Amino acid sequence: MTNSNNEKDILALETISELKNYNNYTFNLIRQKISDGQVLDFGCGFGVFSEYLQKLGYNVDGFDVNNEAVLESKSRGINTFSDLSQINQRYETITSSNVLEHVEDDIALMLDIKSLLKEDGTLVLYLPASKIAWTQMDEDVNHYRRYSKKELIEKLTRSGFYIQSVKYVDFIGWLVLMIFKLFRIKPKFNKKLLIFYDKFFFKNLKFLDYFFQKIVGKNLLVVANLKE
Repeated sequence: MTNSNNEKDILALETISELKNYNNYTFNLIRQKISDGQVLDFGCGFGVFSEYLQKLGYNVDGFDVNNEAVLESKSRGINTFSDLSQINQRYETITSSNVLEHVEDDIALMLDIKSLLKEDGTLVLYLPASKIAWTQMDEDVNHYRRYSKKELIEKLTRSGFYIQSVKYVDFIGWLVLMIFKLFRIKPKFNKKLLIFYDKFFFKNLKFLDYFFQKIVGKNLLVVANLKE
């Protein structure tokens, strides 16, 4: 991964940091999968999730290649790396949220992550799911893909990981995207629209994940280990 200051990336990071209901929900889901020991938030963005963990008492470092994001993460008090060569330790847990879909060679990045994990370490990934849910918004934020469960499991297995659990998250978000596609609406990445969705849709309908977590959702939450 090379350093960048892509304007689309910055807009996405700024928007994501303001989705309070969505963040509280997904942050807690990811936190539940973190084992004891030091954590690396790989692709930490503005450091919002890292700061959340730090306030809960976790020992957490961040890593990101976007220069502006690194500065913002550091301003939150997070020890943040901007180059993999700067990291000289291995971690008990590595988290990565909405990162791999931005990288053309995602398997190479999985191998980079693997090299930073301890032998009994845990990887927690949160990624966009369902290829059928692809919209203009994916293109607006430089996505290469949305993952199917099968594709993600196969790539992690090829990279030397053992899958512990996989589940879908944000069914209501997936349903909204399907409605857009049904009526041939091409939604662009819009900060105000996403904040509106967070306040009035996700907040009140996130409970639907309980019923659809094994079937479909806008995202996948995957936990993998280096040992079976």
